[in-house]
Amino acid sequence: MKAEKLHEAEHQGKDQIVEELVKRNDFPVPEAMLDQQIDLRLERGLRALAAQGMRTEDMKRMDFARLRAGQRDGALREVKASLILEQIADQEKIEVGDEEFDHELEALATQSKQTLEQVRARLTQDGGLDRIRHRIRNEKTLDSLYRRSA
Repeated sequence: MKAEKLHEAEHQGKDQIVEELVKRNDFPVPEAMLDQQIDLRLERGLRALAAQGMRTEDMKRMDFARLRAGQRDGALREVKASLILEQIADQEKIEVGDEEFDHELEALATQSKQTLEQVRARLTQDGGLDRIRHRIRNEKTLDSLYRRSA
């Protein structure tokens, strides 16, 4: 229970750091990046609905224009946060080691009940390896900022 409370406090602290970074750094975001992030958010949402048992024909009847519009603000925040964290990571020279990267791929393989080779092949095919490395780097950067603020 104590560990859960600590984890929740850390999560809230990191969210506050991201909110403050985004608020203090206003800049335009390329529309293509924003569209890509909206697509990723919608894809995750649809996968979650499918996992909960929603049928494909029901999903096809959804108002995707409205869903896309509803994702815009969150996607904009995520893209800005990612770009800011990337800039900080460059300045701080934060990198993702092969061991960290492989550990993440192994966790994905276990979670998806696939072999490491299957996960690596799928992610290589859809460009996911770079996204994962980027996500890990941003998480490390945010962890560093959080530790300094605590």
